[in-house]
Amino acid sequence: EMETPTAMASYKPKAVLLTGGAGFIASNVCIHLVQKHPDILFVVYDKIDYCSNIKNLSPVFRMKNFEFVKGDILSADLVNFAISKFRIDTIYHFAAQTHVDNSFGNSLTFTSNNVLGTHTLLECWRSNKEQVKRFIHVSTDEVYGENKVSTNIRKMDQKDGASAFEESKSMLLPTNPYAASKAAAELMVTAYMHSFQLPAIITRG
Repeated sequence: EMETPTAMASYKPKAVLLTGGAGFIASNVCIHLVQKHPDILFVVYDKIDYCSNIKNLSPVFRMKNFEFVKGDILSADLVNFAISKFRIDTIYHFAAQTHVDNSFGNSLTFTSNNVLGTHTLLECWRSNKEQVKRFIHVSTDEVYGENKVSTNIRKMDQKDGASAFEESKSMLLPTNPYAASKAAAELMVTAYMHSFQLPAIITRG
């Protein structure tokens, strides 16, 4: 059953897992959260690849409400171990192979990490659904592809102040392997929300 509004309102995170937390964007989010919420434990789970650096987390590395686990999201055993050990109740999923240009020459790793990696994480969430109450999936506006560009051009001369781009009504039309892998990951998250009644949030930026 899906959570009632009362149950959802009473939810307060106590232990948050941030996948890919040593990346540029995620590390800044992590630093902000760790410093602003000393009563919540934040656990960064990152394999430290070309797009991440442990030094990005140096401002919070010695703080009591911060932990770091070096690992790949494709390793379900290690993800489940971290969820169990730290009693994770919230997952922020940032981990992904990034950069459009890189995806042209090494596209299979993007599918493996971004799609299969997300699927693996979702299975870990499902097997711990009594404990993990929220899943925030961080995506990208690249999933709109040319759709967003052409829509903005068509509506540029509107005078009524209406939004030039309506996200909820726009199709996913990725035009490169990176964007396609992120769109596929989004669809997997949406499928788990509907199939298993798991509460998730998808952000695009």
